[in-house]
Amino acid sequence: MTDAAPPAPAREALNVVLILIDSMRADMPWAGYRRKTAPRLTALEKRSVSYTRAYSLSSVTARSAAPLLVGKYASEMPRNGYFFTQWYPENLFLGERLKAAGHRAVATHAHSYFYNKSMQQGFDDYAILPGTIYDDPEPKPTSERLTAAAKRMLAKNADPGGQRRMFAYFHFMDPHHEYIEHDDAPDFGEEPRDRYDGEIWFTDRAVGDLIAWIEKQPWGKRTAVIVSADHGECFGEHGQIRHGYELWESLIHVPLLFLVPGAAPRRIHTPRSHIDLAPTILDLMGVEVTPPLRGQSLVSELFGSSLPPRPIVADLSRDNLQDRRRAIIDGDLKLIARGDDERWLMYDVVKDPKERTTLTEKRPDEFRRMKKLYDELSAGIPNEEVHGDAVLKNAPPGRRW
Repeated sequence: MTDAAPPAPAREALNVVLILIDSMRADMPWAGYRRKTAPRLTALEKRSVSYTRAYSLSSVTARSAAPLLVGKYASEMPRNGYFFTQWYPENLFLGERLKAAGHRAVATHAHSYFYNKSMQQGFDDYAILPGTIYDDPEPKPTSERLTAAAKRMLAKNADPGGQRRMFAYFHFMDPHHEYIEHDDAPDFGEEPRDRYDGEIWFTDRAVGDLIAWIEKQPWGKRTAVIVSADHGECFGEHGQIRHGYELWESLIHVPLLFLVPGAAPRRIHTPRSHIDLAPTILDLMGVEVTPPLRGQSLVSELFGSSLPPRPIVADLSRDNLQDRRRAIIDGDLKLIARGDDERWLMYDVVKDPKERTTLTEKRPDEFRRMKKLYDELSAGIPNEEVHGDAVLKNAPPGRRW
């Protein structure tokens, strides 16, 4: 566990709304992307504390969303061994911590994975949009209906007096493949990235509508909004499309915006991880972090303090379809381990964000330092053996992780 963050100044405890936009890449308009795909989020970013080097915990929803809500890495969490991971009740979810403190956790989603009983753990009010079924592709679009459902759920559960706080999690799915065209969206073209950009524009409108509505509510002035993504998306980088299977920057580098009452807008360029979201949410809500979490609250940083940089870990645990991957980021350098730490790739992701030039042989001293750091960090992440009968991809005989 990390050392505790410096105590934040005395302030009012808040509700927290977490909005994850599935597959949203870091190369958004405020980060230099040439197209105006997200006018509402671009305006929000100007009012927010914006982390320019934020990282999701993994590259696929089933290995990133639950770990975010638990505050652990997937590899150390009790689970089964399938791609659409089932998490076991031994995991302590954020909602369970909040319930013990007398607060509420609510969620509404629009993807069949969220029927997964383990994703409901700890939530007092939980809903899936009507008509959501497992199919390929799943029924779309859903963003406008999700915004409407989110408004109803928030109105139903908010405490006007503010004595009982609320955590809400809404997962917007439309940028997830397959990408469809929307009649009222700009025509960016016919290629996959073009249609994806249209999906981002469509989702941006719905998310912007939800946030504007929250700010107008009587409890809106006591509510923090966090916007991020569960992972990114590949469009041919390293020969890959979509997401999962690897830990490239296009898959795990994501936007991270905090709109917090009293926190002055600024950009923070220090690398930060979603491992810090659970302790940050609890801190914003005025809830003690007991038992302790892996991450560290960013609240003092949100309000202007400086926190020291810490190494980032991205963790893709092995399942029936995906081989094991783990990456660490320390400063400008990123080290990726493949399989059972047999193959290594190192990049300077600031100078080489597309990860085109591996540095394992060109910078041997730094590679040795990064490998030593990787070994130290990995030694602190226990490998939980999976439950059930899943055949794990490329696992050595007898290995269940």
